[in-house]
Amino acid sequence: MKKAQIIIAILLAIVIILLIFVRKDSVKDVKDIQNVKDAASDKIVQNDYVKVTFLDIGQGDATFIEFPNGEQMLVDCAIDARIIEALGRTMEFYDKDIDYLVVTHPDLDHYGGCVDVLKRFAVKKIVYNGLRKEYDGMWKEFWQAIADEGGEYVELKKEDVWNIASTTLHFLYPDHSIVADAKIPGSSEETDANNTSVVFKLSYGEMDVLLTGDAEAELEKYLLQTYGDQLDVEILKAGHHGSAGSSIQEFIEKTSPAHTIFSAGKENTYGHPSLRIIRRAERVGSKTWRTDTMGDIMMVIKREGIDVDTISGS
Repeated sequence: MKKAQIIIAILLAIVIILLIFVRKDSVKDVKDIQNVKDAASDKIVQNDYVKVTFLDIGQGDATFIEFPNGEQMLVDCAIDARIIEALGRTMEFYDKDIDYLVVTHPDLDHYGGCVDVLKRFAVKKIVYNGLRKEYDGMWKEFWQAIADEGGEYVELKKEDVWNIASTTLHFLYPDHSIVADAKIPGSSEETDANNTSVVFKLSYGEMDVLLTGDAEAELEKYLLQTYGDQLDVEILKAGHHGSAGSSIQEFIEKTSPAHTIFSAGKENTYGHPSLRIIRRAERVGSKTWRTDTMGDIMMVIKREGIDVDTISGS
């Protein structure tokens, strides 16, 4: 009997020792993950560049911006949950926060995946143009997700300038309340959702990026009239996925981008981007990039230059 008790006691001791080692390893793993996260954060804070990734999410828009201080901004969210996989290609697996979410306008291929983003990530600030689509069940779900998130909600009603780390964000449009009047100022015609798009310029050192949502010819003309030479940039995200109804000649000439990005889905039924628009950009000396044929397009923007890389097959 005593021998059996001794054996049991030995076995219990072994189990206790093993549990102690497992717990120590678990704590070590958690600490290691946190150390990696802290080290990565420290490294990002020291970086002297802005990284802008135009994500390959099929037919739609999603642009991920990483600022020099480590803050992050997502501009539009694709049509559905595919945005989560796309973010996984550029965000660390342990990163569950996004500082800014900009939703340019309520077309499904721009806001549809925002519901999944708001459920998956803690979003600190949500920026929207304010356009209501109460008749649209998906938009209602999106609007409810914003309310449930609890982050700061910013509705753009005027031209505005923000400073984030060493960058400047100049919100060019909307420059008035879209809720009160969705029409482009000076226009008597009804405006569709595309021409309510949030348009902003990101500046870092001598480099400028212009993000245009689904802006079409009418809004481009208004931007030309209102901002003129301020539209001269190095990088242009072409409006409405390179649609033939956008990127008018005068707009391309004034922006005169060194790089033009077309966000579109492979073999999409809309014919985006239009070959005519691609050629128009090329004629002003712009290098053209397409998510449908090149995958994710990552641009590392330094104060006096731009490095570009693509992730094909993304």
